[in-house]
Amino acid sequence: MLLYAVDSSRSFGLGTRLPWDEQYVIESLSDSTIYMAYYTIAHFLQDGSLTGNPNNQYGIQPEDLTDDVFNYIFLSNYYPNPPQNCKIPVDFLNKLRSEFEYWYPMDLRVSGKDLINNHLTMK
Repeated sequence: MLLYAVDSSRSFGLGTRLPWDEQYVIESLSDSTIYMAYYTIAHFLQDGSLTGNPNNQYGIQPEDLTDDVFNYIFLSNYYPNPPQNCKIPVDFLNKLRSEFEYWYPMDLRVSGKDLINNHLTMK
């Protein structure tokens, strides 16, 4: 997902600034795709709280959610094995991956065909 975000970035206009390099902006329709992917697992990470819960079931902290963790959850075809030295239990990572794959199948299109050529970032 992070690679997708960087490939869909520019240095000006509407969108979301990259937290690790604020000179870049993620294209506004692409950041909507990233948010939707995150929302499929957010309820587990935040224990159902809209503002987050510092005492979630597995004690996961924001710094535990590394690029490798998100790659494992969202890019199962490219990352079949859990990340090395990860603090998050493998059973929970697999639960997150399963939830994402159920709610966000790769054959799902949630946009009109007329928007593809001039608005949506395709990878």
